[in-house]
Amino acid sequence: MDLKGVRAFCSVADGGGFSRAAATLGVAQSVLSRQVSALEAEFGGRLFHRTGRGVQPTELGEAVLPRARALLAEADQLAAEARGEGGSPVGCVDLGVVPGWAQPLISELTTRVLTDYPRIRLRVHEAYSGQVEAWVANGRVEVAIFNRYRRGVVRGAELVARAGMMLVGPRGHRILRQREVPFRALDRVALCGPVQPNAMTSVMAELAQRQGVTLDFVLEGSSSAILREAVAHCGLCAVFPRPFVEREMAGPAFASARIVKPGLEQATWLAVGTQRPATLAARTVARLVRQILSGR
Repeated sequence: MDLKGVRAFCSVADGGGFSRAAATLGVAQSVLSRQVSALEAEFGGRLFHRTGRGVQPTELGEAVLPRARALLAEADQLAAEARGEGGSPVGCVDLGVVPGWAQPLISELTTRVLTDYPRIRLRVHEAYSGQVEAWVANGRVEVAIFNRYRRGVVRGAELVARAGMMLVGPRGHRILRQREVPFRALDRVALCGPVQPNAMTSVMAELAQRQGVTLDFVLEGSSSAILREAVAHCGLCAVFPRPFVEREMAGPAFASARIVKPGLEQATWLAVGTQRPATLAARTVARLVRQILSGR
């Protein structure tokens, strides 16, 4: 298999089109097209659908893309080791992260990589925990940070942080006048939360059923920024982990209280994909993430 064709395929997939990939690789678009066509002939199927906005991977393309990226990472690492640079990790690392940890984790991680490991390239994918776990399971990402809200061990992952969950709302909200709020007080309160299905809201739904509480999620959002804006400007309440509240919602516009009776806890887990042997670059990124989340 020609690695040039594999690199061309990955570049087109990442750039969303042949012209952008050709500019990135510094080759003529016609050369890139021939390389991808040769790879399609070898695979026995088309790798891209053409759309009005560029190209998108076909089902076959989506299936082989993670392995293709891994092959390039291994090839880059092998070349570095052959040049006597084995101690310096090289290659692109796909990192999956939940919205609540994206900042300041990514900015600090990027700073450390630029300073200490300039041959590593980061590709960050943000989604809620269920999607991030699926990505690391199918090989789309090599390193994953996700949350769980139930007790127990997550096989193949390590616990890196725990945090209590808090109810946050606009300053002066009627149920946020104390430092603690019982779960039962959430009955019929206008809430916003992550797009379902979601691990946290599933746990909340089970607690609500046991306690006879009606949870009223009037808005579902695909990012923490959307939910924060809804709390700030729409009079809604939301449930966030304590570190996020202290970092992002400590201003005078917000009020918060710890949820008790029962309390809710978020456990944050770090996993390195097992679809293929982890590259030195992926192991390095995982180590840095572990250090950042543990406060080192």
